[in-house]
Amino acid sequence: MGYGKVLNQYRRTTIETAGKLDLVIICYENAILCLTQAKDHFQEKKLEEKAYKVQKALNIINELQCSLNMEKGGQIARNLDSLYSYITKRLLLGDIRKDLTAYDESIHILNELKEAWQTIKSEDDHEKNAYVKRDMLESEASRVAA
Repeated sequence: MGYGKVLNQYRRTTIETAGKLDLVIICYENAILCLTQAKDHFQEKKLEEKAYKVQKALNIINELQCSLNMEKGGQIARNLDSLYSYITKRLLLGDIRKDLTAYDESIHILNELKEAWQTIKSEDDHEKNAYVKRDMLESEASRVAA
């Protein structure tokens, strides 16, 4: 099996086995990567490749926006919705005006959001580990007491 096939299989397995928070983080990482590549393509005058990467990033941002649960998410969901709309508008206008700061600003916002989700995931993982350890200790205490 060639390197490309192995890499694609790894990516597919990663996505298929990822938790919800992991998927959100993967979306941010991919959107950031696409915008970074789009900026590079723009500077290299590779406009077709730039357009493809911008569209891919916009598609990811749209998926994040469509996945928001406004009812359960409350104010946080509304704030994220506003940010996603802002990023989309900023990228579209920046692309038309050939304004590279639109890419930089969007990448910056997405990075901050990604870091926030990573913090939430880390805290969630820590909490899950604490529950597992507590359950193990309780189980061990029950076994010893018996």
